[in-house]
Amino acid sequence: MTFLKLLLTSSIIYITIMAIASSIANEESKIKGVETDEESKIAMPSVLNNKSSNISDYMFPIHYNIKIMLETDYLQSVCIITLNISYAKRYIRFYVPDATFIVFLNLTLNQNNGTVYETKHTNITKNNIVVLDFGDVSFHGIYDLYIEYIISIYIVRESFGTPYTNEDEEIEWLIATGVQRRNKYQTKKQQMFPYWDKPELRITFIISIIHYPKYEVWSNMPIRDIELTDDIMMWTFFNVTPLISIDRVAFLVSSFRHVILSDNETICSSITYRPQSEPHLEFAKTVISSTNVYMHRWNIWNKELAPLTSVSLENKIDHVIIPDLQNEIEQTFGFIFYREADITYNEELDPVAYKTIIAHLIARGMVQKYRGNLFRPTYLWPHTLLNEGFNIFYSAQIIEKALPISRMMDLFVVQVQHELLYLNTYVVINSTVENNIGYPENYIQSSLSHFKGSIIWRILERILPLRIFSKGLAKYFNNQLSKPEAKTADHLWNAMRSELFELNYMYDFKIKDAINSWIMQKYPSVLKVTRNYSTNVVSVSVEFRNKLDEKKYYIPVSYTTESNPNFTITWTDISVTPWISETDSNKNTNNSHNNFIWLHYFTKTEFSLEKNQWIIFNLQQAGYYRVHYDTANWLKIAQYLNSEKYSNIHVLNRAQIINDAFHFAIEKKLEFLIFWELVSYLAQETDYIAWYPMLKAFEIMSNIFPFLDFYPEFKGVLKFDFMQNITSKYGNLDDENNVNDHTKCLKQELAKWECIINEKPCEEKSKRHLKWHLANPEENKLLPGWKRWTYCNGLKTADHYTWNKVFTNCMEANDTILECLAYSKNFEIIINYLEIKISEIVFKPSCNVSYLPFESIERTYDLTANIFLSVLERNTKYMLTSLLINYETIRHRRVSDIVTLIVIINNVYAKEQLGEIKKFVKKKLENSIIPNVEYKLETRLSEIEKQIKYFQFLFT
Repeated sequence: MTFLKLLLTSSIIYITIMAIASSIANEESKIKGVETDEESKIAMPSVLNNKSSNISDYMFPIHYNIKIMLETDYLQSVCIITLNISYAKRYIRFYVPDATFIVFLNLTLNQNNGTVYETKHTNITKNNIVVLDFGDVSFHGIYDLYIEYIISIYIVRESFGTPYTNEDEEIEWLIATGVQRRNKYQTKKQQMFPYWDKPELRITFIISIIHYPKYEVWSNMPIRDIELTDDIMMWTFFNVTPLISIDRVAFLVSSFRHVILSDNETICSSITYRPQSEPHLEFAKTVISSTNVYMHRWNIWNKELAPLTSVSLENKIDHVIIPDLQNEIEQTFGFIFYREADITYNEELDPVAYKTIIAHLIARGMVQKYRGNLFRPTYLWPHTLLNEGFNIFYSAQIIEKALPISRMMDLFVVQVQHELLYLNTYVVINSTVENNIGYPENYIQSSLSHFKGSIIWRILERILPLRIFSKGLAKYFNNQLSKPEAKTADHLWNAMRSELFELNYMYDFKIKDAINSWIMQKYPSVLKVTRNYSTNVVSVSVEFRNKLDEKKYYIPVSYTTESNPNFTITWTDISVTPWISETDSNKNTNNSHNNFIWLHYFTKTEFSLEKNQWIIFNLQQAGYYRVHYDTANWLKIAQYLNSEKYSNIHVLNRAQIINDAFHFAIEKKLEFLIFWELVSYLAQETDYIAWYPMLKAFEIMSNIFPFLDFYPEFKGVLKFDFMQNITSKYGNLDDENNVNDHTKCLKQELAKWECIINEKPCEEKSKRHLKWHLANPEENKLLPGWKRWTYCNGLKTADHYTWNKVFTNCMEANDTILECLAYSKNFEIIINYLEIKISEIVFKPSCNVSYLPFESIERTYDLTANIFLSVLERNTKYMLTSLLINYETIRHRRVSDIVTLIVIINNVYAKEQLGEIKKFVKKKLENSIIPNVEYKLETRLSEIEKQIKYFQFLFT
């Protein structure tokens, strides 16, 4: 056979593998045992798994030489498996892929001139187990198991294939092993060659693939050589892998485009994708290329550690974009796989905020690729929290370094730390476990605990003196050169402390105790700052929500003052001792040189400060706690923020002030008037980071907005004057040239909230913008972030002509447009929409809705039912009377009366409206549903009364 003639003969690489195999065999020859069963056994060599060997298995593969040919109808392969057999009698057993047809096999002894053993009988069980019967033969030593086999191309495509459309609009197949795809039922990665089901085995592999020249192939290792055959086929030979698990072996065959992103002595990085997706991968390429610059240092460390720790050096990384990947990101040796929908960015369709998601996805994959787990063993739950937390923290940090314009660490604080402070105030994230032995029974390893771990890493990085964090990490890895087992948290903390001592640090910062206190903390603490303005004394104390948190807690307290604002230094100076013990906690302590103190095992300290200036604590929000000042200090901060000097306060502290003040206001610990005074400065703020906590405050307060039309007394307590026409300062909505991504996000968010808080200016502005767009949609295109805003708000006060034009044209119709049609405040338009227009959608093929297959009438009616309920939800507050009068003509045939009325009842906000519904139900509907509706009316009345009482409590 042509394929057999092309097989490689022995090479230097093969001889090298044999030398390794002999070494392993010598180790295994020391193991004694007696085979009591005719079944062969499989072993994991102790030299590979670093475990003491109590081995009961006596056979394991140590090397694969795999040669694969993909034809139109089948895959043909020759696999030479080098086995280390301590003792086996008669039988050899292994697994094969589904529907494998074995063409030929034999077993050769790699000694005594290569004795060949032929099988007496071969059997394949229903579980794809091959049983080779060699008769009355005992095996001992290194053997080559030669297997030639064929698999149908249909089975290959079913298990490893992904159909895709090429540039010529023809269907082709990507064949890729080592990944999971959607709509597959396999519980584990499938194999394309014979294997022993022992993923803990570490084996070397040589892979060679013959294929048509129009395709390219990739595998775990770089390409060693390429040769053309006589029949115009192409051989691609790959370098031998290091010792890896069989589950990590992967290769790809496709006509995808392959682009080298970087190629240097350290690592070769590339990206592989469908040609059609190239226009939407520019941002992903930028992130991959930029982060490689910072991540290669992990590769250098791995290179140093490889001889002693069995860390495999990956000198090439292929970033592969696959359309139907099961998970958003997967990886194996030499590859990172991404799901195409999660990595592409279309500037004409995707909001700018989607870039952050893509950047995080790429960074997360690269951190995992270069680093794995920072600590081992991973079954200790604090190690798990810190391992996962480090991935989140370091992913954000490398994006910040690679793409400074992203300001990823600032976003990390306002999006992750602020959100966790809010949730952790009411929910215990961690279980209180005193002993770090295994997972506690009541501990939930949730994403919240991982986010808390990421915040702990940021605290440590910010409170240690400059570069101690990074130098400590470097020492931690370097120590593993002589002690490969030094991979616990204690080893890292000791490395960091040794760096502190080398700097002649004046006190012993017990990092381990501090970290453990933060891990075990149930709730965030509150730093309470009160001032005696007659004596100029500042008192600082800590309030704990839970008494268990008081036992052992370290809180890093940094501060600055108005006379000398310095928000840069978040760590303590090494020339002073900012450590305060319980015995001297009542002394007047003023570390003015570095403005940093530790609160440790006590809850109060005092120092002096001039009375005519503000003081701000927790610089750059380096600590995981809130700060509550006395009223006078809050007002001093507010006055300064409302001046032209507001930017002298660090943006993270401006955000912190808003976040903390809002929290204390809704907890009735701070007057809302002071909060409004603080946030009024936002009228001049242009930084998205500083605005972010206010945008979240809008979300929390948004449940009051529907009540304002019915209870005008609440309008007077919401001081939104700073929102008056605030978007006007950012120019035209359709002009975002030379505007950074954060400003784009801020413009879109402010425009959204302006429409909720101050409707009339928003409605006029959006109506003009919609008319401009509809006049020439091809020329006057809407930017992605403005499409929903323009249609939904522009249609609120649009006339019949404009509304019908949008409906008739179904302009780039999708779910958003159909939903926005329900935003009209004109009851005639809405009634017409419900009576007539909804039914027309079924027969309007130009409305190519994303999830609307027009051949399916049932699903079409489901869509129109959802639109019907959406219209009721949106308009009940404005036009309840009209909806009830026209109830019989607008009702939907697929929505029951009880469901319709529940949606209506849930969207009324006044007692009078509930009374109107009750009268309608008794007069118009069947008696059988009246009790259920009346019960729902009573429930809604109770909800409204409770909500009103809460607003009265909150704002009075």
